[in-house]
Amino acid sequence: MAESHVVSGLVAKRSELAGLVTHHQQAIAGINGDLKHLDAAIKLFAPDFHLAGIKPTQHRESNHLFRHGECYRLTLDALRESGGTATIPAIVDRIMALKSLEPDQLATVADGVKKSMYRAEKSKLIRRSGLNGRVVVWSLV
Repeated sequence: MAESHVVSGLVAKRSELAGLVTHHQQAIAGINGDLKHLDAAIKLFAPDFHLAGIKPTQHRESNHLFRHGECYRLTLDALRESGGTATIPAIVDRIMALKSLEPDQLATVADGVKKSMYRAEKSKLIRRSGLNGRVVVWSLV
């Protein structure tokens, strides 16, 4: 069986993902229990309170490399400093150098820059102006 190493790799990955599902289901069950306790406490103090009217707040994962809004500002600054056009990898390199970050933080910075670029595009501050090979070139509007 020549493909046994492929199958064993897939089985290992499936096992890992199944473990993650179990872990997160247990976490969800615990959080749901906490919610029920909070609902009961609210009802204890305000029996007529409409619990369904409480909107859940959005959970955001934050990284500790940037202060609030810093990555967005640095991204736009890097685009301005490059003459108004740049690619995401060029902006990431500029920010990595500016903040003296380690290479193992590259993925986090790249993710932040991508999100910042898409947010700026949505705000019509920048636009996609072409391709440089397989990489999108961004320009200030």
